[in-house]
Amino acid sequence: MKRLALIPASLLLSALLLACGSTSDDGTTTENSAVTTAPLTEADTTEPAEPAPDLPDMDYDGADFTLLNGNMSEWMMIYTVTAAEETGDSLNDAIYQRNRAVEEQFNVKIVEVNDTNAHTMAKKAVAAGDSNYDILLTVKANALDLVLQNYLIDYADIPHIDTDASWWVQGSMTSMSIGNRVFYGISLFDTTHYDGVRTIYFNKTLIDAYDLESPYDLVLSGKWTIDKMLEMGLTVAKDVDGDGKWGENDMYGYNTWDSVGGQTLMTGCGASLSVHKDENDMPYFDMNTDYYIERLEKVTDMLAQDGFYNTFATSPNNGGVAYFKAGNSLFYNETMGNAQKLREMTLDFGIIPGPKYNEEQESYYNCGGNPYFMCVLTTNADLDRTGMVMEALAYESVDTVKVAAYDEMLEGKVSRDDDSEAMLDIIYSTLVYDHPIAISTINGTITANYLFKNKKEYASYFTKNETKIQKEIDKYIEAYNGIE
Repeated sequence: MKRLALIPASLLLSALLLACGSTSDDGTTTENSAVTTAPLTEADTTEPAEPAPDLPDMDYDGADFTLLNGNMSEWMMIYTVTAAEETGDSLNDAIYQRNRAVEEQFNVKIVEVNDTNAHTMAKKAVAAGDSNYDILLTVKANALDLVLQNYLIDYADIPHIDTDASWWVQGSMTSMSIGNRVFYGISLFDTTHYDGVRTIYFNKTLIDAYDLESPYDLVLSGKWTIDKMLEMGLTVAKDVDGDGKWGENDMYGYNTWDSVGGQTLMTGCGASLSVHKDENDMPYFDMNTDYYIERLEKVTDMLAQDGFYNTFATSPNNGGVAYFKAGNSLFYNETMGNAQKLREMTLDFGIIPGPKYNEEQESYYNCGGNPYFMCVLTTNADLDRTGMVMEALAYESVDTVKVAAYDEMLEGKVSRDDDSEAMLDIIYSTLVYDHPIAISTINGTITANYLFKNKKEYASYFTKNETKIQKEIDKYIEAYNGIE
């Protein structure tokens, strides 16, 4: 694999997604204008055909290829990466077919160890010098922790991997890199990549009943914005019981909970709640600038509008999924994996990306959430074999796992029309992943204690915490620079 260049042409969009603002000499931040201004069309979502990876013919005599998977999240469509047999379930069968193809290609046996303590197990394995695991799947914070202890292999040192290929999730590479070094990333192999993405569902029945513009058309024309979302939500909002108060029986514009909603809306505005990167791919903090504060305030104001946000929607009730299923809100904001909770919904609904800040914003940006990143431990006994199998698993997922994952998200009452699939293509081609550096201070506190509580003291909050954030950034830069 070639080490990532500063901003390779094929990664330009993903690089923009992470560093969507640039700081000028006077300290103000302006939006990056590298992406073309033409509105998205269905044609723009078509992936170009790529040749299969050129991997050598190898026979490993039926040796085990072991994946240590830390995911046990049952809210996801499927959290395992192996399947014992075909069952008729499309996603299970796609995983089975994908794995069998790779097993036959290299004469290996793919084995999965699934344990919530995978992060700790990986640490113990490296400390003991064990090479039991070929690949570790873990969340980004755990992966970063392993990098700091020099327990992971740089992707540039793993043979046969082409991270520029479409079967690698480009946003995961550019978002998680530091100094153009990637130690953990995502390919189409991992189903949690599909499940964790934050998205917005809309009630088609209410769209028709209130004669509102088609959200699909708004997205494709580049006019799906925060202002448009607020306007449509307030059109539907109604004090149903007439008691002069906004209660549980009323109609709302928007249901979600703070973490998912905040990440979706701020990422959509081109202002992800994260550290960002300079021209040398080094992290820095710039959210205490007008660019970010203006967007934070706009989202805060929208959520504070009477009747727009349903305050009875919380994390324990999955962002008010019952309200949305009952037809008591126009928009519902949750993860893709939670689409399965809508299968019994009798009203028709659709899927769209998060709204842009304004029509001038040149791209949609969508929060990838916290899927399980692929890591290779420093005790790996055969990097050549590992690279071949990693690349093959990613490539073989294009026409199997990806197709089945789309089907899972579109099945049931979700309209299985061309527009729905085009929306998924837009969402999955514009993913941003918040870097785990200072994520609690930057992301968690902002979403829980400010955005959804009508508090707009962002400048003072950032001023108070900037030193703390910078110390954490410096710690990670020093650690990365010290890795040989």
